[in-house]
Amino acid sequence: MNRIALAAILAAAGFAAAAAGPLAAQTAPSSTPPADAGRTITRDEALAAADARFDRMDINKDGKLNASEMAARRQPPMAAGMTMPPPPADGAAPPPSPAAPGNRMMARLDTNGDGMIDRAEYRAQAARRFDRMDANKDGKLDPAERQAARDAMGMRGGRGPGAGGDMPPPPPADAPKPDAGE
Repeated sequence: MNRIALAAILAAAGFAAAAAGPLAAQTAPSSTPPADAGRTITRDEALAAADARFDRMDINKDGKLNASEMAARRQPPMAAGMTMPPPPADGAAPPPSPAAPGNRMMARLDTNGDGMIDRAEYRAQAARRFDRMDANKDGKLDPAERQAARDAMGMRGGRGPGAGGDMPPPPPADAPKPDAGE
């Protein structure tokens, strides 16, 4: 009887470890840089990667991203056995909440104002981002250009190391207002 109980416990522990392995691999931050970190990326490769991201995000496979699909990309990966809620039957996006994360991105990407982001709109944004990062305008992003873009993004919005730079902290709310030069 003890051998059967021990075998059941070992089998359950092995199953739990096997199920947790892929989830841990998806959610654990990596301390090693990606294998292509030192590689130069062409514009065509960057647009192909954008197409692949679009395809992964297009949950209902209608060729457009709605607000819920955009919001889902910001969510952490789901545990094994959990499923996404089904999209609306007619493919329509639920009305977006003004406070919902990603609404600024939806507004920026939705250039035709239809409330959805199609592949052309998504690709156009990826092309603009690539062109902005391509400092020497050679159609390629080398590791130095990619690092410069990461550094620039870290400085925006108070994110990353060195955010705030040499700027002094803002004055307290009750501090007297400076003269306007009168």
